[in-house]
Amino acid sequence: MNASVRMAKSRLSEFLDRAAAGEEIVITSDGRPKARIVALDAAPVPYRAKRQLLKSAKGKAGTRAETRSETIVRQDRDGRD
Repeated sequence: MNASVRMAKSRLSEFLDRAAAGEEIVITSDGRPKARIVALDAAPVPYRAKRQLLKSAKGKAGTRAETRSETIVRQDRDGRD
């Protein structure tokens, strides 16, 4: 679909919905194509660590269950003395 800048300004929400549905909208100015509205690819889901998994990870402290981050922070803090 082609649309003028004036039409795009007044119907932007509609054009965004149509683009999300898969339609390509070309914005024209003075009869020349200037921009294109298309749907974005699905964003990847960010990795999130599970607290239970971190608590169950063994650190270098031996029998006490520590997360690796706690061990790293402790080593860094102890190294500053």
